[in-house]
Parts: sequence; structure tokens; C-alpha cells
Amino acid sequence: MKKIQFTLIITLLTFGNSLGQTYHAGFKSLQLKDSTRIYKPNTALTHGLHYRPVDLDIWYPSTDKKGNSLDFGDLFGLFEQRAVNYQDNKDYTGIANELAQFYVAELRIGADRQKLLNIKTNTYANLNTSSGNHPVIFYMSGFNGMGFENYKILEKLAQNGYVVVAIWSVGRYPGNMTNEMADMMEQVYDAEFAVRYLKANNFFNADFKKFGIIGCSWGGMSSAVFINRNPNTKAFLSLDGTETHFFGKETENDQFIQRIYDSQLLNPATQAIKYYVYLESGDKLDEFEPSKEYNYFKILNSEKYYLRFKNSSHADFTCFSSILNASENSVQIYNDIENIMLSFFEKSLQNKDIFTPLWGNLKALNYTTEKPYDISKNTKVSIDIFGLIIDKKTNQPLPYVNIGVLNREIGTVANTDGKFTLSLKEELLNDTLRISSIGYKPIEILIKDFKQKNETLSIKLEEQISELNEVVITAKAFKKKTLGNKTESKFVSTGFGYDQLGAEMGVKISIRKAPTFVDAFNFNISYNRLSAKSIFRLNFYSIENGKPKENILTENILVPIDPKQVGKITVDLKPYHIVLNKDIIVTLEWVDIEGENNKGEAIFFSLGLLNSGTLYKKSSQAKFKKHSSMGVGYNIDVRY
Repeated sequence: MKKIQFTLIITLLTFGNSLGQTYHAGFKSLQLKDSTRIYKPNTALTHGLHYRPVDLDIWYPSTDKKGNSLDFGDLFGLFEQRAVNYQDNKDYTGIANELAQFYVAELRIGADRQKLLNIKTNTYANLNTSSGNHPVIFYMSGFNGMGFENYKILEKLAQNGYVVVAIWSVGRYPGNMTNEMADMMEQVYDAEFAVRYLKANNFFNADFKKFGIIGCSWGGMSSAVFINRNPNTKAFLSLDGTETHFFGKETENDQFIQRIYDSQLLNPATQAIKYYVYLESGDKLDEFEPSKEYNYFKILNSEKYYLRFKNSSHADFTCFSSILNASENSVQIYNDIENIMLSFFEKSLQNKDIFTPLWGNLKALNYTTEKPYDISKNTKVSIDIFGLIIDKKTNQPLPYVNIGVLNREIGTVANTDGKFTLSLKEELLNDTLRISSIGYKPIEILIKDFKQKNETLSIKLEEQISELNEVVITAKAFKKKTLGNKTESKFVSTGFGYDQLGAEMGVKISIRKAPTFVDAFNFNISYNRLSAKSIFRLNFYSIENGKPKENILTENILVPIDPKQVGKITVDLKPYHIVLNKDIIVTLEWVDIEGENNKGEAIFFSLGLLNSGTLYKKSSQAKFKKHSSMGVGYNIDVRY
């Protein structure tokens, strides 16, 4: 981590003090209904969820005596209340505690959720609104987010005389947000309803002639669409917003976002907004090469500013890392963001230009740059490889063989007939294609050796004969145990998108005694929207340097999952006579789909506390990476 320059700290403190903070940050939450929109279809007018619920969290300036400030848990608890209220067939009680534990674990500062929930804010409930007119700023929250995710920014604005309205991100019934255009538009419609309501019921002395907007992550897209529909918006600050997008990482997400762009909902070239700031994360392109981009910042014709924090991640654009002091770097970045945000709105809405000198100092630092990403040198897909994998001895097709570019996140799995197709960039010609299957010797082939691009090539794998270690069984009573992560959480989960064949995730399981006999494998599906039956392969790996080394199983163990199937699944492993002597990594790998899933569907497995965390690889032959500090809920029933 790079050291922060001492001179900058003095500069930021000077700017911060010059802004005053003459108010206390009051807070009210409004539970409203938009009777112009149907939320739950096919219900009676009297049904509680017939009309669209709209919950507004409002930070506002007050000169009242402070009283007792809210805890973070008070703000976060609103998320659980709404998760419960927005549905009538699913119980989300307890989600706030589980998610708080998740955030603490992911930031690697322990497992005590109270560290987060007990944090004192500078926000005070139900204070009287101060007199006079106050500029108004809408905060468009991130994916399934609310004002809690950036409450520090919102209360700081209120302390400096702004009314801030947080629009939470919740899609169509049953309230599960997706990247589809229709769900994104619900946040836009909620914001437009909030404008109408607050103009008609101006409890907070909001001056809509001085109107700005903040978009966080997915809320950046909603903000850009809102601005195009509401040209009176004067200023827009984006926190790593998706109104700018790099294509090539996730096909499903790319398709949804492309549809939004094609719909002409944004139109940055003709938007009337006067001021725009785009703050971008620094690790966005670390591990993928985009095929193209849609850059809202570059297209927009306005007074605009761009800054990238080189050592930042997307998570640094919410307040969690900062308020939990996860790292010195994350605290400094969030302080920078707070100062940029406040000075920007002082300039754009109040004509107080302390933004220009602050921006000049920030863009000169060694951990920032004002040069947007340049992807002009990227090449497009130009090679299609078709193959058939067969057994060298029998000439029979081999199903579920892994094919992928070695150590890259590009790969696939052969179907039940042993056939596969793989599309590659021309720049990968000198890379190596690795082909492997349980019970067979892996082979590696240079991609440039596939000279006939449109001809199906036969690839033969030779069976690998493995000698089993001798196991001596004594006449003693076995002790039965369940080893691994036994979580069956309904709320905290991780999983796969609708078409991620070859993707794989797992956890380390510690073996206490040798020999250990494996009776069953267990896991819990918390959420499943897949339309087609899916086939997963169970893998047991030996471990080297904390990562999977070799699959110790000698045959495929396939786990079928039916469409929409949820709950605990147990796989009987007694017929396979698996004996373990050392710690292993257990994974599930998605190898087949019997039918077709719809875009946007997904399957999720429960997550829970586990010190080793979850390992994941995106495709066949890619490297395993740390996916989460919490462990996916895989466990094995054993005897020893």
C-alpha cells in the first residue's frame, strides 16, 4: 500500500473545515404507494402489494438539538423490513444480521456482525426541518442497495444544508433486482414519483431549482436514464456507475446493458446536464480484456471531470470498508470521495467553487489518474474451434471433458456426445489448449495447431491407470462426523449464472484422522431460478499451496438438479468407496444443461462462516481464485 502524502491530508482537512457543517443530519423514512403502477399483477385493488410500494429515506438539515444518533444497525434494519414487506410468500426475517456478518467476514476483520451494526452514525431520527430553501440531491443506490450503503455521504450533505433523498434499488415483483431494463426502470420511476410527491408535500424545504443526483454502481445507469427524462437535473456525480460499461466479462450482463443502450434511454450526446463527475475503480480491467466499451463520460457534452483511483476496488465506493477501517487505503479513498462529492455540489448547485483547487490536488497524486481506460488495442473473436473427444482405446465419445485455454478464464465442457465448440481471440494463437477428464491423462495442444477452423477435430484421450493405496480396516466402532461448512442460510449465498458451463467452486475440508471413509456429500440450494435441469460434477482435490492440485476421484460423480429445486441435497457416496488421508478441497462443477435456461436465471448455494473461504474458477483450465472470505456450504458425512 502506498503512503499517503502528508501535505494532501492537510489540504483536505482545510477544504473540509471551510465547508462549515452548520446543521445536524436529520432522518426520516417515508412508506408510500404509487397508485399509477401495479406492483403485484393479478391482485385486487385492496391487496397490500397491488400498487407499487415506494420507500424514501431522507437525510435533511436541522438546527434541532441532536439527541441520540442512530446506529448503523438502525439504518440497515430498514433493508430487512422492506425485504419482508415487499413479498407475501417468503420470509426474510434475519437477513440483516446475516448480511452484516457477511460484510464483516468479506472485509476480513473477524466474524462479529456487531462490529458493523453497533457503529454510531451522525444521523438523528425525526428532527425538525430547518427553515429556508435547501438544494435537493437524489441518491440512486446500487444493485439491491439502499441509503445505508453510503450513509456517510448522505449525512455529510445534510450537515451542509442539502436535502438528500435515497431511492433504493428494487425491481419488479417480487422485488428481486436484475440487470434487465424493466427492473432498472423501476428505480427511475420510483425517483420520478419521489419528485412529484416531495413537490406536492414539501416537508423538507427542498429547492428543486437546485437539483443534483448521485448514482452508485447500478444506480449510475438509473441516474443517467433519469437525467435524460428530467432535463432540469443540474449536476450528476457517479460512483463507479454502470452508465459506462466494458463488454466481454459476462455475456448475460452485457446483453442486458446493450439493450438499455440500444433503447436510446441515455442519449449523453444531447443531454442538457451542466456538470458531471465520474469516479472509477482501479481494478475493473485487471483480469479481463474487454471487447468494446460504452463510455458515457466520453460521449457527454458538458463540464465534466474524470478520476480513477488506481488502488481501489468497486467495494471502496460504498462506506463499508471505511467505517470498519478495513484498510488505510480504503479509508483514504472514501475520504477523498466525500470531499469531491461535497465540493462538487457546492460548485454546481451553490456557486461556491472550492472544487477546482481540491480537484487539482487530487488528480496530481500518485494513486489517481484523470486518463480513462483505453481499450483500443483489444482484438475481437476470430477463431472458432470444433472438437470431438473420444477414448483412445474404444473410440467412444467421452462426456463432460474439460477444455480450456491454460490459466485463462476461457473454456467449456464437452457435451454428452463428447463434442465442444470454443470461440477464441486471434491473439491467443500461441497459447495452449488443455483437455482433461477424470480417469484420463490430460493433453495440451497449441491453439495454432488447429489449422482447419471449421472442421471438427477428433482428440483422443488415454485412460490413466491409478493404483489405490492399501487400506487396513480394523474391527472397531466408527465415529460419525460431518466435516465442512454446514450452513443452510436462506439469504447469504453465491452461485452461477444461467450459462456458466465449466465454472467451479468449492471449499477446503479438514480431515482429522486417517483413514476417513466418506459416506455422503451435502449442500444447500438457497435460490434457483433455472428453467432447465442441470448436471454438476463433484470433485475432490488434493491441495498444494492452498489451491486444488489433482482430482483424487477416479470416476465422474454427477449431481442432477431439477429446475427450481431448492433446499438441502445429499449425494450418497458409499458406492464409490472414497477414503481420505489428508485435507481436500471439495467442489461442484457445472458440466451440462438438459434443455435451455433463460437469460438472467441463476442458481445459488448457501454461504456461511468458514476460515478458508470459497474458491472459484470461471471456466475449465482457469486458475482457482479466492471468491469469498465466507465458505460455500459444502460438507461431507464421514466415518473414522
